[in-house]
Amino acid sequence: MKTKFLILISFLYPLLMFSQKIKVIDAENQKPIPYAKLILKDKDYYKNTEENGETLLDKGEEISEIQSFGYENFRTEKYQSVYLLKPKFIEIAEVEIVRPKFQKAFKLGIIKNNSMGFSASTMSWVVVDLFKADVSNEKLFIKKIRIPTKVEKAIKEATFNLVFYDNEGGKPSKDKVNSILVTCKSGKNITEIDLSKTPIQFPKNGFFIGFEWIVNEQNKFTYITDIKYPDGKRLKNVMQQGIAPKFQGYESEASNIFSFSGNLQWKNILNKKKINNSNYSLCIELELAN
Repeated sequence: MKTKFLILISFLYPLLMFSQKIKVIDAENQKPIPYAKLILKDKDYYKNTEENGETLLDKGEEISEIQSFGYENFRTEKYQSVYLLKPKFIEIAEVEIVRPKFQKAFKLGIIKNNSMGFSASTMSWVVVDLFKADVSNEKLFIKKIRIPTKVEKAIKEATFNLVFYDNEGGKPSKDKVNSILVTCKSGKNITEIDLSKTPIQFPKNGFFIGFEWIVNEQNKFTYITDIKYPDGKRLKNVMQQGIAPKFQGYESEASNIFSFSGNLQWKNILNKKKINNSNYSLCIELELAN
């Protein structure tokens, strides 16, 4: 028993030496902020906190900024074990409050089985697609959203941010206008988000809607794959890390899919270089109602 204990200590010692636990909390109510995004200095990946607002920083990882929807961005100046984020309060002009009648409904977007997929690793990204409704001037609301999701069996459930950006001349706005935390179960499923009690008004020029992966231990999985390099070199049975869930795309007439990774600018990733001579759109179905 003593030998086993010494072996365990020798295995954990490097992790304890080089990991720093931090916590992100709400400055107003002192509650933990789950899944806050940690932008890391001089790294091409980011991390998110766990459900309890905590995470571990590995050796060489230093936070440059902390982001969470509904909070002011926090630029770090020095290492702290606890970071306080201030809620973002925006003064808006007086607006007309319109309540949905839910008398008419129609669907926008398509769900299809297709080999095209979108996945993430520790070098994660955000991917969105444009949704526009060619209807009358009547005010519309998003009542439900349905998304095909795939989560590896090793993970009981995964979380991701369903994000919304304004359509500014055919490109996503710089800042997101809404973000919904979504939980999806293990396996291949249609994940449904019911917004009937809190409907989102659908703008006349449409929304860019898509996914922001949450990079934390809850969503992490490992898999074995073969890697082929541009110079022709191949490596077999390489262990890789992925971030759940995976999403689907389907063939379409044109592609309005944009993405960005880290702090880079939006890029239309499929309009210049088609995949198998095809354009693609994200598999997302919206139920709109008046």
